[in-house]
Amino acid sequence: MKSEWSFIMKKNKRLKLTICQALTHYGIVFLLLFIVSLTVWSLVEIYLTNNYSGVRKADELIKTAIPFLAIALVFAIIQYRRLSFKEIQASYTEEQFQEAIERTIKDLEWEIQKNNKTYFRAIRHWNWTGSWGEMVTIIKDKDRLLINSICNPDHISSVASYGWNRKNIKTFTMNFSDVLNSKQIEIKKNVIIE
Repeated sequence: MKSEWSFIMKKNKRLKLTICQALTHYGIVFLLLFIVSLTVWSLVEIYLTNNYSGVRKADELIKTAIPFLAIALVFAIIQYRRLSFKEIQASYTEEQFQEAIERTIKDLEWEIQKNNKTYFRAIRHWNWTGSWGEMVTIIKDKDRLLINSICNPDHISSVASYGWNRKNIKTFTMNFSDVLNSKQIEIKKNVIIE
């Protein structure tokens, strides 16, 4: 991540992606628009070049393309909204933040990619839950944290995390709150039934 990106993300409260990550994140939108573009090409052949050799009429082609265009628009809005940060207002120390991170790593098996004074990024890798993995980003600011979790844009394009994005944010937020309230870690006991 470029150093100036942290400032931009704080200001806009939106996750900034590289070009490749954005292409992956919006992959479903581009796929749907590709389908629409095939119809547009047929319309160009009908109205401009007179080369059309298909069997469908222009109005049928348009009626076929409209649902794909509508679905593409819906997914574009959904994927755009997923880049928004959730804001957590709190006074905290770096030690408290790191303790919350350690607790969350134990709960969700995050792999830390970057962890400095202003920025944190972790990946939760694919497992058998159906998710291809998620990328969690936390921007540290004075008296607040900005947190985001999206399907990992460095891997296969995915529009469903099967609840893992929500779980990443919720688990960290709970751990962060517990640390701020000096709540000890609950030790999970294995119950053996005989």
